[in-house]
Amino acid sequence: MKLYNFFKIAGISCLLLLGSTSCEEFLTNDHPTETTDDKFWKTMNECENALGQCRSWFRAGHGGQNISLVCLEGATDNMYFMSNFEQRIVMLGNGSLVSPTENNAPTAWEDIFLSWEYYYQLIRRCCRFLEHVDGAFFSDESERTRMKAEAKMWRAWYHILLLKWYGRHDGIPIVEKALKQDEIYLPRNTVEECLAFINREFDEVLQIQDDKAFPFIWDEGRRDRMSKSVALCMKMDINLQFKKYDVARSAAKQLIDSGVFELYYDTESDGTDPGANYRNMFTYKGEQNSERIFFSKDGANETWFRYMGTPLGGQGVAAPLKSLMDTYETIDGQTIQSLSAAERTEYEKNPLYKPRDPRLGATMMLPGDNTSISNYTYTPFNSASSDYVGLTGASRSGYMLKKWIDENDRATGRGTLDFVFYRYAEVLLDYVECLVETGDWQNPEVENYINMIRRRAGLPDMDKTVYNSQEKVRELYRRERRVELCFEGKRYDDIRRWEIGPATMTGPIRGAWNPNDNAFVLIESRNCTFPKYDSWPLPQQEETSNPNIDQPVGW
Repeated sequence: MKLYNFFKIAGISCLLLLGSTSCEEFLTNDHPTETTDDKFWKTMNECENALGQCRSWFRAGHGGQNISLVCLEGATDNMYFMSNFEQRIVMLGNGSLVSPTENNAPTAWEDIFLSWEYYYQLIRRCCRFLEHVDGAFFSDESERTRMKAEAKMWRAWYHILLLKWYGRHDGIPIVEKALKQDEIYLPRNTVEECLAFINREFDEVLQIQDDKAFPFIWDEGRRDRMSKSVALCMKMDINLQFKKYDVARSAAKQLIDSGVFELYYDTESDGTDPGANYRNMFTYKGEQNSERIFFSKDGANETWFRYMGTPLGGQGVAAPLKSLMDTYETIDGQTIQSLSAAERTEYEKNPLYKPRDPRLGATMMLPGDNTSISNYTYTPFNSASSDYVGLTGASRSGYMLKKWIDENDRATGRGTLDFVFYRYAEVLLDYVECLVETGDWQNPEVENYINMIRRRAGLPDMDKTVYNSQEKVRELYRRERRVELCFEGKRYDDIRRWEIGPATMTGPIRGAWNPNDNAFVLIESRNCTFPKYDSWPLPQQEETSNPNIDQPVGW
């Protein structure tokens, strides 16, 4: 593995930071200041500063190198994405992506396909931190333990992301020390080797006995720190992705049995608004709750600006799709696919023809919506409106994203809303998936945890006369997961783990019913091939420079 662009950046940094100092020396001493290693790694504060350079948080809007998981939903059957930034998400979604080259390099606003070199830079920082932190003076040894645990977890996290995005079938190079220039041409480790390394990292931090240094969960003011519960979430997630169900189930069970987390309920709601529990969890009102486990502070700070349309001061980059809309059940728990052809057509043309799963109205704005935003009506099929489908700054589908939107951000288009990566509902759903996929679909916990999520949403319990086989319970579980976790960055991985890419990522994608054309909005036709689109292509320079590495399968 040659981190090609890292060396270009390092070379520039040599000139800017160290004057006549050689680039080779800079690569050995890349710390957050201009000083040398023997002068820097001395105090607890210096180590804290260095640890800060190891962190990179996901975002909900455009985050530069901090990837937007909501934007990535544009490469799924949940959403179409169109913007002046991260435009290759469109190509990732429709099957036209090509490997980045010097003549086809991502622009300054296309960070997602710079992730290979960016995350390996962060891994290097974590490695250098761990190699130097023990030489510094700490007045509180618990702080040293905390910092070392955090650095290990961030290093494992970046390996997880690289494995999911660039090596789902092929693996990635494992880096657990700061490499010298003659060590950089690494081959891929196998997927099994990568999982063993990642699990070992998590097991080490989970064995820490000092709760002051590394508790199960931090207090509210420090909830966004790495902790044992976050380690269990990450371990659960990555093992589920690669169908290591026993490991994933064990991690999920520890989170459930801890009794620390619970599903969020709006305690101020009188029950007449069944969507309040779900809707308010993604607003300032319900932001601080006992459901969230790992989140980015202020990570959804610009969702209004990115996802609202031009009349509301936004860019309208997110276009929810008909495919997702048709997934929501009726209020009495029926799928629209189970209804008569005539009634299904009514629901497709007018999704709120009759009451639906309240999560629908909490997640998306539909044509004619005049209640979601004060003094505003969404009119995507009025040619005199700036919301008109097809205009710049308007949703391309005729549906608009409502999740992560809070009207308190309307005046400036920005705010301080947190973005949640892992929450308790996902833990319950992951645990259910592990049971179902290992043949234990009749376990009472499957029904219990699915019903907990459905009741919170305002839906009836699972109908056991319908969902009475492994296949049918799997169908229900997958539908619940898609609806509950949409626009949280989960669908992209679900499509690949469940191997449903050929069924979901090919053919035309559509939006709302356009009464002017008497047809559903046709956005584009997709043609993603699998297993090629299970992984992203490496930058071409990487493959050219390193004789020990090849592109992922299909590329």
